[in-house]
Amino acid sequence: MGSDGLIELDQDCWVAFAKYNLLLATMFGVLAVGARTMLADNVLLIVENGALALLFGAVQTYAWLSS
Repeated sequence: MGSDGLIELDQDCWVAFAKYNLLLATMFGVLAVGARTMLADNVLLIVENGALALLFGAVQTYAWLSS
């Protein structure tokens, strides 16, 4: 129950991990949209926040599916 074969955690830990990464993905997504509207000429910041949002979203999905 709650193991994906790679990391051995109980279900409550997986759910907490997924919620934490959902918060991070949402935060970086909002920052990417905010940077896009306010700082349209700063492409590096937009790409960085978008990449971090995708990364934490992927980790969140992995943790959610493993729970």
